[in-house]
Amino acid sequence: MRSTRLHGPRDLRMHDEPVPQPCAGEVQIQIKSVGICASDLHYYRDGRIGSTLLTQPTVIGHEASGVITALGDGVDSLQVGDRVAIEPAKPCMECEYCKQGFYNVCPGIPFFGTPPTDGCLRDYITWPASLAVKVPNALNFDEAAMIEPLAVGVYAVELGHLQSNEDVVIIGAGAIGLSVLQAAVAAGVLRVFVVEPIAARREAALKLGAVEVIDPGACELEEEVRRLTDGRGADVVFECAGEEETVRDACRVARVMGRLVIVGIPDGDDYPFEASCARRKQLSAVFVRRSNLTTKKSIELVEQGNVDAACYATHHFPLEEVADAMELGISRNDGVIRTIVAVSD
Repeated sequence: MRSTRLHGPRDLRMHDEPVPQPCAGEVQIQIKSVGICASDLHYYRDGRIGSTLLTQPTVIGHEASGVITALGDGVDSLQVGDRVAIEPAKPCMECEYCKQGFYNVCPGIPFFGTPPTDGCLRDYITWPASLAVKVPNALNFDEAAMIEPLAVGVYAVELGHLQSNEDVVIIGAGAIGLSVLQAAVAAGVLRVFVVEPIAARREAALKLGAVEVIDPGACELEEEVRRLTDGRGADVVFECAGEEETVRDACRVARVMGRLVIVGIPDGDDYPFEASCARRKQLSAVFVRRSNLTTKKSIELVEQGNVDAACYATHHFPLEEVADAMELGISRNDGVIRTIVAVSD
């Protein structure tokens, strides 16, 4: 089978490897669509995310969908031919955090495309059947792959404990920011404002339910948010860009005793808060670690028509052109939200 491995920064190579066979409790999945996430771009460009280094040739990619092609012993929850979205993290189910239901913070949790665990930019994978979530036939494979970033947005909104009458600001309108937006609107929040420098993404945010969008390069952001919130500032701010300045902006636009939900992954390994601003306002902050128990809810939101996940998949590439997909994602040109690698038809 074909497998694309990252050997170092901007060094992707195609390999011919054996097709993996499922063990007991596992399924074999033919990969269909893989979304290129910001974390994939970090590994591709830098060979690392924070303190996690690329130490061996690794298959990256974790936003994936596919079709069940074989069953391991003891699997009766799925059938060959089922279409699935893939939970990319494999919790141990034995540590104190898993036992409390906090599967996403299981220490040392294997996660697709995070060294040393190979990801989905290959023809076939094997994975526990419990982590292959059947999707309705009405969802196409791109939508099924986009369930993963949508689940992150749904989880972020759950952590934000939003009220319908609160003013919410989302900084960054990539797939994660747009997922936060749609999850917030689906939860009944009436006033969501989106901050985004790229015009095409601002347009997408308006279509998906933002009350107003803000170009941070065309205004003084803190003043503009105060104007839109009757001088108070935002009740809740979701930081979804992962830039140093946007983390600072999240503190600046929040109201006194406001809440921050930090979702974005920074280029380095630091979130640069302004201590005086955060302390004087007595802000509360929660940091989002992927998603937790929100995949099935996300599938339901798409199936019911409450969320548009298909719109994230703006550009498609074959497996042989993964590097081009990465470069477009890094450039953020041509209205790209998510590049999709179409691994198989």
